[in-house]
Amino acid sequence: MFQPALVSFYKAVLFGIATILLIPKEKYKKFLIYGFLLGAVGDVLIVTLVGGLLGLIKYQNTGPFNILGLFSFWTPLAWMFTLMLFLYFLPVRIVFYHVYIVGFALFGFMVGLVLQHLGTFQYVGNYIYFAPITFITWFFLSAWLYRRSENIALLNKIK
Repeated sequence: MFQPALVSFYKAVLFGIATILLIPKEKYKKFLIYGFLLGAVGDVLIVTLVGGLLGLIKYQNTGPFNILGLFSFWTPLAWMFTLMLFLYFLPVRIVFYHVYIVGFALFGFMVGLVLQHLGTFQYVGNYIYFAPITFITWFFLSAWLYRRSENIALLNKIK
């Protein structure tokens, strides 16, 4: 039987397993910290602003995992793992950099569409058309903060 409240749990487990399989053990701690700050904390801040204050998104059917009526307990964990993968694979060649960020951001938006069809998430009203801008901004800012703190320069040429 389908349990909508477990959708975010399965999503977090799936992305968590992906980080364990794809990020080398010696680099895992670094990306875990970035994932926590830019992914989990970022998600809580964005959901609080966009959902709680502006009412433009809504999590529903989260069951016992509901946190303050705003989101599922598992959602920030899923975003933590997602940002870990995003930053680990972040290209440094400018020709790929921007396309990668927009592509990953649109992936995040599309996950929201799938969750909406599963009945656990909703873009309210016309925000569905503007939500990609929120994701693109979040991912560009995360990439910029990561590059800046790690002193990673973008390369103009493909070698």
